[in-house]
Amino acid sequence: MLTAATAWLVVRLPAAQQMLAAPASTPTPSTGPGGFDWSRVHPDGSAIPKSGIFYTLMNAVMWLGGVAAFCGLVAGAIAFGVGPIFGAHIVSDRGKSMMWRNGLVAIIVGSSTAIIAGLLVL
Repeated sequence: MLTAATAWLVVRLPAAQQMLAAPASTPTPSTGPGGFDWSRVHPDGSAIPKSGIFYTLMNAVMWLGGVAAFCGLVAGAIAFGVGPIFGAHIVSDRGKSMMWRNGLVAIIVGSSTAIIAGLLVL
């Protein structure tokens, strides 16, 4: 068995050395005609017709997301507070995790415009 493994290693070793060899230098890009001009591609909100409707819809969705996250936060606080009174510790634990999740969602929804603006700068 050892001789079979040694024979396999001897056969495969040159191929592994070729795979581990240093790569050749990268070619320099040509500045000739042709290809795609990426410098002309950039987001332009004014080029979209009726873009005000899009912003109105996004503001409405963001507002509804904030209200939903706040309602979930309040529901979690109620479950967290009422659970131990009735001896339902599972409900209390679920209410606590609900508060954490909805608080995080409220932060993400509230800062979504800053997050998107940061991504557009990249």
